[in-house]
Amino acid sequence: MNDLDGPAPARRVLIVDDSVDTTRMMRVLLKGEGFQVLAATDGAEALAAARDFRPDVVLLDLTMPGMTGQEVAEALRNGGDTAGAQIIAVSGYGVQGVPPGFDHLLVKPVDFEALLNLIGPPERRIGLLPDPFASLA
Repeated sequence: MNDLDGPAPARRVLIVDDSVDTTRMMRVLLKGEGFQVLAATDGAEALAAARDFRPDVVLLDLTMPGMTGQEVAEALRNGGDTAGAQIIAVSGYGVQGVPPGFDHLLVKPVDFEALLNLIGPPERRIGLLPDPFASLA
């Protein structure tokens, strides 16, 4: 066996939410699934953390004091190491559609299985296999 046969490194997830309870819960659940997780409670803290942590995925609350989630997403998209990160908007309000600069939108309370479907390893994702009944339609 060579080095390429080993397990893939854990995906890095940055959780950004001003609710300590939300970040704590998401951190525990994601770590339990094998992700490397870091949390921030505001936009400035998130941008500082992202420089060193270089997340693969950012779960970003849209409504926070100080910088909005939209402003943070824009800064992440313009920041070299984070430009390609998967950015998921998380909102407890009735947001219509995925906001510009985000890849997906999840509504609070976040459905953990739906989240894993978006960010988990391929074997955890639902709906990626071809529909076996498509040819019958």
